[in-house]
Amino acid sequence: MTTDGPGPWWSRRRSRIRAQWPTGLPGIRFCAHGTLTYRAHANIKAGGAATARAAARLALDELGRGITQDHMPEQLTTAQENLTLAAAHWHTPKDTPGLWLKARITLLLTEQDANRAQRYQDAIREVTLQLAQEYERRERFRQAVFDSPDATRIWWLDRHLDDLDSLDWDRFKEKILPLVGAADDIQSKAERMAHTLLYVWGKLGNNPGQHARFTTTVRTVLDQMGWNDVLAWPVLGEPSAADASESVRDDGAEPGPVSEVGTAR
Repeated sequence: MTTDGPGPWWSRRRSRIRAQWPTGLPGIRFCAHGTLTYRAHANIKAGGAATARAAARLALDELGRGITQDHMPEQLTTAQENLTLAAAHWHTPKDTPGLWLKARITLLLTEQDANRAQRYQDAIREVTLQLAQEYERRERFRQAVFDSPDATRIWWLDRHLDDLDSLDWDRFKEKILPLVGAADDIQSKAERMAHTLLYVWGKLGNNPGQHARFTTTVRTVLDQMGWNDVLAWPVLGEPSAADASESVRDDGAEPGPVSEVGTAR
């Protein structure tokens, strides 16, 4: 775009402008009105006054649309200022060499379009508020319920206080607890370990040989790890500590018969 002078004033032409240019909201338009001043060089003037006027109007229309379509209806003032900066001084349109123009244009919104734009803004505001409230509700719920596994357990129990028979901890551990990082939950780890040991114990059954082999394996692992102070795994049929102490008493000297103590005669 060049900024050289357009030539003598007497060679300039003026035209009244009335147009509708799009806003950033489909279906709502800015109403534009004002004055277009232009001057065409010989190559354009050769087509006659109507050709020069059409070229100037099309150039202004392209300039105006390019500005207004990037602005929402509530940005009327910003669109007006940008249009003024772009059109108020003499310039040559990029794709129309030989044509000079400037314009003073005022943008307006009709009452009908202003009402439509306001309804749109109200709808957007309502949806935005609903989304913000829902996000806040979920965030507070997450902080209150899923902050720790214990808090989540209390919430789950509270939900079933009126019907404790429906309390399903298996469902809780499968569906709910993973949401709070149950992998770091000591109680969950202990429960999984307990379930594992119960499973192993059940697989051993009542076969003394199975129990002996398993116990030997456990003790070997403990010895390899240097954990000899760990409580040994019980063996089916092996006497417990209480039974062992009772056996010691049974293997010792039998106590003599207890005689009744009577009064001397």
